Amino acid sequence: MNVLRASLFVSLSILAVLGSLIAIWQTYEYKIAFSLVDDLKINNNELSFQSNILIEEVQYSRNQLTLRRVAQNNLGMRAPKLSEKVIIRVPGYE
Repeated sequence: MNVLRASLFVSLSILAVLGSLIAIWQTYEYKIAFSLVDDLKINNNELSFQSNILIEEVQYSRNQLTLRRVAQNNLGMRAPKLSEKVIIRVPGYE
């Protein structure tokens, strides 16, 4: 009977130690996963910000092209020729 109790105690002790090690390992894995998720969120925010900047630049370029097209086609405007350009020189800014 004492051998049975001793073997039961040893097996339960081993199970308790293994359970503790598994709990520690799962906590470590959770912290690593949480850290990776935070890094991905930060990267997502940075990429979203950069994407918004690029979208604004594209919209600005489209607006400029639209203005140029309207000015040339509808209003008959054109870029000045070299002989039509007037250059004003201000002393001190050359």
